[in-house]
Amino acid sequence: MYRTVLFFLCLTPLIVSCTNLDESLYSQLNNDNFLKTDEEIVSAIGAAYSGVRAFQDFGNMWAVYCTADEVAIVGRTGGDWAGDGQDQQMTDHTWTNNNRFYNGTWLSFFGQVNKCNQLIYQLEQINSEKYANYISEIKTVRALWYMWLIDMWGNVPIIDKFDVPKGFLPSTNSRKEVYEFIEKEIKDNMRNLSKDVNSNTYGRANYWTALSILSKIYLNADVYTGTPQWQKALDVCNEIINSEKYHLTATYKENFIAKNENSTEAIFAIPFDAIYTQWQWFLPLVTLHGSSQQTFNLTNQPWNGLSVQTDFFYKFEDQDIRKKDNFLWGPQYTSSGEPLLDPGYEKDTAIDPDGPQINFTPTFISLYNTARQSGARVIKWEIEMGGSGQMNSDFFMFRYSDILLMKAEALWRLNPNSIEALNIINLFRERAQVPIFTSLDANKIVDERGKELFMEGWRRSDLIRFNKYNDPTIFKPSISESYRRLFPIPKEQIDANPKLKQNPGYN
Repeated sequence: MYRTVLFFLCLTPLIVSCTNLDESLYSQLNNDNFLKTDEEIVSAIGAAYSGVRAFQDFGNMWAVYCTADEVAIVGRTGGDWAGDGQDQQMTDHTWTNNNRFYNGTWLSFFGQVNKCNQLIYQLEQINSEKYANYISEIKTVRALWYMWLIDMWGNVPIIDKFDVPKGFLPSTNSRKEVYEFIEKEIKDNMRNLSKDVNSNTYGRANYWTALSILSKIYLNADVYTGTPQWQKALDVCNEIINSEKYHLTATYKENFIAKNENSTEAIFAIPFDAIYTQWQWFLPLVTLHGSSQQTFNLTNQPWNGLSVQTDFFYKFEDQDIRKKDNFLWGPQYTSSGEPLLDPGYEKDTAIDPDGPQINFTPTFISLYNTARQSGARVIKWEIEMGGSGQMNSDFFMFRYSDILLMKAEALWRLNPNSIEALNIINLFRERAQVPIFTSLDANKIVDERGKELFMEGWRRSDLIRFNKYNDPTIFKPSISESYRRLFPIPKEQIDANPKLKQNPGYN
């Protein structure tokens, strides 16, 4: 099943590719020379998914991960990851509208919107009635991209057509308009989506994916529109739960092993393969020290960039099994058990007091000119012994655990004394082997979400929803400006399109 879906998705980049809004793709795919048989149609649908893997590419979701309190790209002594400081600006909340991460993510996400628009146009030109199910599927994928766009930038253009005049430049829509667009797209199209959960729907947008998108925009509706929609969020989560299509796994870790496609929690999966999807998700290379190559016998040497933020590491109780499943810290050893040495360790003991053996120290206080061993490292997804550092784990953009946790939050928002909400949160406490709660408050809920959903993409929006995103941290000792709850429209995009309106607070 996994290999079939993966092969389908890996071939489709050969069919369509796009990164810029003004690129014309029509010459690559037209009615005269393609899309004449059902087989060609099915193959072409994969173009809507080929870019989904870029979601985990360095430079896209890192803009989300590093602006929250989970992880940071650390500038090391010796110059590793120091550069121009744009990596670190995401974490200390000093980014500007020139930051390359936001421009790259903007281009990537709108490029995927453009792919979807092209495919919809093609199918409607051929036979919109016959291919209604496929059109609805692609519109759901497009709504998925807008779910991220509304969360990151808020006020963005709604582009839902491919056959636009030459020189077309889109205007900015309000965040409320984008919210209403996403909601309408899902509601209008979900009836055409499959409710099956099997090999044919794995890695594709089905009915439950559509509901998951709705659950997210309803949970954040107060942030997006000023009007809470807790009951709607609860109703959508209940529909997913009551379907009994998905189930909580016995252990946390089994969701993140290599070849994890059999997880009962995978609602919408992004398939990865260490051979067929190389250089699209390579987390071990970004987070591990270069010498850690000897720990895992990797064929590629890691780059020593990503560390877990100090405050976040210490949110986990010592007995929480998610702590050891998510993080690598302490003295390091080779695969044969010998002390792992850093050939470039800092001999100045004030910088590196531990000597040449690598000791990943969870506590560090600076993002700049920091010891090469500073910070716990991310091992949430299995690092295979003897592998390349490319991932063999699928990434679950929507996971059943999140649906349960969203239900718990919605219940708590509607009734802070909800016993059902408390019981749901305690399901995760019990699975993590930590004492259960006897009551709930905002801190417990947002922290439990953080521990369960670490680096799954939701921490930033969670912190914003709980009014904690701008709080001081070790790396930003003062409260950051409230306007940073939205990213800047990239300067390059505004320069190219004067119809775009910059978000408040940015020049």
